[in-house]
Amino acid sequence: MKKLILSMLVGMMALGMMAQGGKLTVSGSYKGLGDSVRVFLVGASGEMLLQESRAIDGDKMDMAFDLEDAAMLHVFGLEDGQLSAEKGFSIPALPGEHAVIKGEGEDYTVGGSQFYRDYEEASNLIKAPQEAAQAFMKECQNKYLAGVPEEEIDKEFEEKYPALEQALADAVLGYVKAHPDADASAMLLADLGNDDEHIKEGAALLTERARGSLAANMYKGILASIEKEKANQALQEGLEGNLAPDFTLNDINGNPLALSSLRGKWVILDFWGSWCGWCIKGMPKMKEYYAKYAGKLEILGVDCNDTVEKWKAAVAKHEIPWLHVYWDQEKGDNPVDLYAVRGFPTKVIIDPEGRVAKTIVGEDPAFYDYLDEVIK
Repeated sequence: MKKLILSMLVGMMALGMMAQGGKLTVSGSYKGLGDSVRVFLVGASGEMLLQESRAIDGDKMDMAFDLEDAAMLHVFGLEDGQLSAEKGFSIPALPGEHAVIKGEGEDYTVGGSQFYRDYEEASNLIKAPQEAAQAFMKECQNKYLAGVPEEEIDKEFEEKYPALEQALADAVLGYVKAHPDADASAMLLADLGNDDEHIKEGAALLTERARGSLAANMYKGILASIEKEKANQALQEGLEGNLAPDFTLNDINGNPLALSSLRGKWVILDFWGSWCGWCIKGMPKMKEYYAKYAGKLEILGVDCNDTVEKWKAAVAKHEIPWLHVYWDQEKGDNPVDLYAVRGFPTKVIIDPEGRVAKTIVGEDPAFYDYLDEVIK
């Protein structure tokens, strides 16, 4: 059963739907995990319901989770203290269901209750086109990281991806059409990612019961996320050329720091978190440019979705030399909404007059090219 990408669920809007509580149980045998795993449970609305380490008994799976709604369960082994994508599994999670895991590495099967047997069958039917689409996306990402010109990659993407996307949609919609009342069909629509047109087409094929199931909340969450993404993108585009919205948050020493106090230099707002792998991977290059444009450039790291302790520990561990503030979601200003942050890392470039020049989402070489263009 293919893994759904966790970052696709980050930032989804709450759906406010009726919930029906229950317990998800997971059993079976998965080889090679060691004696402990990291467990992530992500709700249909994108919130992190659970993030913890669990001890396991050899290869045996014996877990239980209290759920109110559809979610995604990610279980990963560790290698040298880091999460291993090759050791672990990801499955949809529904209250009242039972999953049986068997396998090793990325070669595993999921059985158990009728929902999981159906979803495993469906996943196998869409496996080939899904893997082809994922492989192409990874290839494009690697080219970006290798410094291939963005225009060249965009051209290749526009030429090749639509056919791959359509092949996956055909496979998914074929299953849904043949099984319109199955919860697995409703869940399978989430595998279409941000292809909202085909998700809506598939939803129209479902019976009324399936559209109202908890499993359907996964694709509904994606549709809500896509709408929010469009709104955020419009807001970000509207910010460019205008004064950067001001905010004040406490710095790492507990003192208030206002964004507007940094005017006179180029400023990078870096929205990040210690949990964000791509954020951390980008730190060495960021340090390089911080030193390159010393005196002309200031970076203000805005930590998101961390505890204060984890934030401070990450700053110390990675020896991050620039300014830092902490976004406390319970109080104070909300820069995430002000700047329509929709992914991590997000870097907002502000000119010396305090106007937003550009916003770049993700760890993109184009960010550094742009800095070289505008900072003399």
